Amino acid sequence: MEIFSRTLRTLTLVFSLSLFPAFAASASEQPTSKPTDVPATVIAHLPLPQATGSQMLLQKEKGKVYLYIQQAAKQGFMIVDVSKPELPALLKRTAESNQATSGNLEMVSPEIAIAEAPEKTPTTLTSNSHPTETVRVLDLSDPKNPKTLETFNKVTSLLPDGGHGLIYLTNNDGLYVLRYNHPSRFEPAKTKPPCTSESEIQAMPPDCQ
Repeated sequence: MEIFSRTLRTLTLVFSLSLFPAFAASASEQPTSKPTDVPATVIAHLPLPQATGSQMLLQKEKGKVYLYIQQAAKQGFMIVDVSKPELPALLKRTAESNQATSGNLEMVSPEIAIAEAPEKTPTTLTSNSHPTETVRVLDLSDPKNPKTLETFNKVTSLLPDGGHGLIYLTNNDGLYVLRYNHPSRFEPAKTKPPCTSESEIQAMPPDCQ
């Protein structure tokens, strides 16, 4: 009986040792947990010299990208070179360019913008209760140095027509109509009719597809 008991214990120990490599191999085959990928992260921080407003816009020129950041009280825009987003660089501003961008900016073409700023001392009598504005038409072909092309005071209404490259505005002097270049960049591409044998002969190159 004692011999049988010893034999049983020996067989149990051998069976347990034979299973250990299998458990070890199974544990080693389990995939190691990887750190969770972060979907968004801060890549840069740039302290700004002025308090910021509520408007930003991007301008591109010759492979460079510039971010316009509105200053508080709409006293112009700060310009930051963000061509390398991880290394933003604040550009120096002149008093002239800072004044040109005061107010709210609206892009009407890749190189033309409208800056609208409320009159500081509105004294113009209008047919409605809305305050008048000072409107500047800006040349942003050089985003680092915006230039004022036209200035209109006591403006009561403004309507850009991007499809035809026109700007309509009114003040106490009446209606002004301005035309600016490159309106086609903002127009949708026209769909050409399918080509036929006759259309290919009538126009060279054919005005069809």
